[in-house]
Amino acid sequence: MEIENKQNLIKKLKYRSIYSGSKESNFILSKFAIDQLELMNLVELRSYEKFLELGDLIIWNWVSKNQTPPNIKDKNYNKFIIMLRNY
Repeated sequence: MEIENKQNLIKKLKYRSIYSGSKESNFILSKFAIDQLELMNLVELRSYEKFLELGDLIIWNWVSKNQTPPNIKDKNYNKFIIMLRNY
């Protein structure tokens, strides 16, 4: 059952990453989602889901280094930002 839930969440997150909003964000988030989501555990996937809720502008500004991310309790956010900078 957990495997089905994980696969459904991955599908949902891939869709949200591909159709996130801005052209720039769509590009990096879709490539990231295709490459990385299958490798994540359920905790990381839930964290990525919350990360996407921050919205395009915030994510783009952090990834492009236009803004410094604040100190966030969820350390996966920093991992996502660092990984997204490679896309």
